[in-house]
Amino acid sequence: MENSILLNSGDKFFSIELLYNVENYLTFNVKIKSGKFSGESNFCISEENISLFIKKLSEMHNRLIGNCELRDYDSDSYINFEMIKLGHMLVYGQIGGSHEEQFMRFKFETDQSILLNLINIFKKAILAKFD
Repeated sequence: MENSILLNSGDKFFSIELLYNVENYLTFNVKIKSGKFSGESNFCISEENISLFIKKLSEMHNRLIGNCELRDYDSDSYINFEMIKLGHMLVYGQIGGSHEEQFMRFKFETDQSILLNLINIFKKAILAKFD
């Protein structure tokens, strides 16, 4: 699957790419830039959690309220998506596990336009498992 850039605006960058799947777990490479800092980490996520995540993101996109958290199965890495007002949202979290030598906490504001692309990336990832 090709690299999927969700946000690339000045001092903000967010991309997610499916790397591989093993049984019912999919591993993604996530890249974040927030201000002058950037980080990259792999996220292992169960297919079941991806399905729940798609449902929550769809509700957020339709209602423009709520929040949703994506957690790595192998570490304490996470990304939280939180609607704040007027279609704007906060994206914050931690890339890399705190047990690792280097990890990054980040926070930036964007709009709901990234939600549909993120939903489509996860839907394609689940379908790719069956190709």
